[in-house]
Amino acid sequence: MGRIYRAVEISGNGGKEIAVAIVDTGADKTVISQTLANKIKTEMYGTFYAVCASQTMLKGRYADVVITEIRSKKQTKMPVGVSDVPFDTDDIDDDGIDVILEKNLKFNK
Repeated sequence: MGRIYRAVEISGNGGKEIAVAIVDTGADKTVISQTLANKIKTEMYGTFYAVCASQTMLKGRYADVVITEIRSKKQTKMPVGVSDVPFDTDDIDDDGIDVILEKNLKFNK
């Protein structure tokens, strides 16, 4: 089937950035890169844990962000995981991805 990409705007407390997101049909959590979190100057809190498909334990922090799908203009406000670990793989790093969207993410009108 191939990869599914979305153009999204991610906004936090201090700014917003347009980013390329990959829709991960196996992901239960949405994750943004530490680099992107720093750009939007979002506050981070707590400890985020997830297990990647490669069985790598992902540890990071949480951040509250607004994700806007560029094409539809639909939004969702949610806590996301923040970590550079899943973005450092050759598969994703080469594509310039900063956002992994969970499989059941719902956007509001």
